[in-house]
Amino acid sequence: MILALCCALFLGYRLSTLWPTRHQRTRAWWIGAVSALIAGGGFILAVWHDILAQKALALLLMPAGLAWVLLIVVTVGAWRSATRVRAMLASTALLLFTLAGNTWMGDALITSLERRIPPLDLERLQPFDAVCVLGGGTEVSEADGPALSNGGDRIALAARLWHAGKAKVLVVSGSSIGEMERERDLAEESASILRGLGVDPRAIVQVPPGAVNTTQEIAAYGVAVREHGWTRVGLISSAWHLPRALRLCEAAKLEVVPLGADRRGRFRSWSLYWLIPQERGFERMQKACWEYLGMIVGR
Repeated sequence: MILALCCALFLGYRLSTLWPTRHQRTRAWWIGAVSALIAGGGFILAVWHDILAQKALALLLMPAGLAWVLLIVVTVGAWRSATRVRAMLASTALLLFTLAGNTWMGDALITSLERRIPPLDLERLQPFDAVCVLGGGTEVSEADGPALSNGGDRIALAARLWHAGKAKVLVVSGSSIGEMERERDLAEESASILRGLGVDPRAIVQVPPGAVNTTQEIAAYGVAVREHGWTRVGLISSAWHLPRALRLCEAAKLEVVPLGADRRGRFRSWSLYWLIPQERGFERMQKACWEYLGMIVGR
């Protein structure tokens, strides 16, 4: 992949120097044109024999990749011909876009949240009177009904705990925000999936609908805990979401044991492939920044 990158950079440099002097067909211009052709051929050969380079090229042809390349071109052009202020604005936009979609940065931020939650040891875990499962991780299709979605590991973990005898009761919650999507009862969706995973319906408690965010769900859990007299309570959510949820539990004076699911922090190799803005980077950066923002505003 490094060979392909070197050829691409040299080809780009040659084309940028040849184009302004395209009407001056001097000997130096022809030498430059030949070297550009050689660089282009080298780039094609390098990509042809390098699977990683092929994937990187395909990634650059995706919308985010094309936007990144365009930003690079605009930034280089701004530093060559535009004012200093415009060049700095273009550079700032390029830097922000690169960081927003950078997988290394996204993984680092997600990991910084997840490392606050201890790993789960199912065998040594003491049984709970109740385990609360924060809403999310489900989706609904007209054909198949409720199903696990991105983040659905939290529901699968709840089922595992019940089957292992670690949770007497599973408490589910959550409702959609009507202004953002059609009204959905996330608690019923979670309960439906849990029943499909073999959990006894009598072991599932649904809090009343209406809780549309974590703050409201925690408040509903507090009411349920006091009504049923549960003493040892677990709280399941994505590990990167639990630090903020625990702060809300502390504010609500609700004592829970965090049970992290859906861990997404990964170590990525130092391949140039991960430098290209892509879905993994945008997703992790968005989630991590959302959690840190929520901690700042206390929601």
